[in-house]
Amino acid sequence: MKRGGQRLAWLDAAKGLGIVLVVIGHVWTRGAVRDAIYAFHMPLFFLLAGYAAQPGRPREAIPRLWTSLIIPYCAFLIVLMLADPLIELARGHRPMFRSVDAAVRAGALGGTELRGPLTIFWFVPCLFFARVAQIVLSSFWPDPRDLRWAVAMAAALAFGLWAGGRSDFSPLGLLSVPVALVLLWLGALWRSLSRDGWLIALAVPFAAVLVLAPQPLVPLNMKIGDYGTPGWSLVVAIILSLALCGVARIAPLRPLQALGRMSLVIMFLHVPVIHYLGPYAPKPVLLLFAAAVPVTAFFALGRTGWGRGWFLGNGRSAAL
Repeated sequence: MKRGGQRLAWLDAAKGLGIVLVVIGHVWTRGAVRDAIYAFHMPLFFLLAGYAAQPGRPREAIPRLWTSLIIPYCAFLIVLMLADPLIELARGHRPMFRSVDAAVRAGALGGTELRGPLTIFWFVPCLFFARVAQIVLSSFWPDPRDLRWAVAMAAALAFGLWAGGRSDFSPLGLLSVPVALVLLWLGALWRSLSRDGWLIALAVPFAAVLVLAPQPLVPLNMKIGDYGTPGWSLVVAIILSLALCGVARIAPLRPLQALGRMSLVIMFLHVPVIHYLGPYAPKPVLLLFAAAVPVTAFFALGRTGWGRGWFLGNGRSAAL
C-alpha cells in the first residue's frame, strides 16, 4: 500500500499478517484461536484500506476502484463457478448449484448467496461500495477530522448495527457497507494524525489484556451483519487491529510484505482450496496448500497481460 507515492512496508506487512490469520481462521474453524482471529480480521482490512486510501475526484477514483476490485472479483467468481461442477463431479459430489438459473442468480446477487468455496466473496463488493461512499463524501468533506464526518459516521454506525440485527440477507455485501464505511473513515482519521505512536502504544497492552483474559473474545461475522456485542466488539476489533499493526511496524518482514501485496488473490482462492481439499488432508497440510496455491496463481497470472488485467487489477490490488 502507498501513501504520498511511497510504499509503506509496515502496511503491506500488516496486510500479509492479516491474510495469514484469515487463512488460519478458515482452516481451524473452532476454538479460542479461531474466535480471537474472527474478533478483528475483517475490520483490520477495512481500517488498512481507509488508511491507505488516496484522495481523488470521484470520476477518476471510482474507475480505478472498479479496475482493481470489481474486475478481479468477477473474473475469479466466474472461473470458480465454472470449475465447481467439474471438481465436485470428479469427487463424486453434487455441484454447488443444481441448475444454471440458480448459479446465475447466486452470481448476480453475490454476498450471502455465495457459500462454500465462494463464502469470502462478500468482502470485495462490500469494500468497493464502502470506498465509493467514502470517495463521494470526501469530495464534500476532504478532511476526515471534519465534525460532519463524525456526525455522518455515527448515523452510519447506528444504521449498520440496526440493519445487521434485523436481517442476515446481504446481496453484494451491502448489509455490511455502513459499518465498513465507518472503519474506512477511522482508518483515514488515523492517517491524519501527525504522530500515532502513542495510539499503537496504548493499543498493544490493551490487546494483550483482551487476548489473555479468561473470557474468550467474541467473534464477528460482518458478512451477515453480526457485530458480536454491539459497539463493544467493534472497539475490541479496532484495538486488536492497531496492536497487529504495531507488530508489523516493529518487524515488517519481507515475506509478510509480499503476502500483503498478494492478499487479494489469497482472499479469493484460499477458501476454495480448503473447501475442496479439506476432506483429504490434515489441517497443517491444508494450511500449506491454502497459502501456496494462491501465491503460485499470483505469480502465474502476473506473467501475462490478460492475467494482470483481469485477475490482478492491472497490479492495483493494493486497493485491498
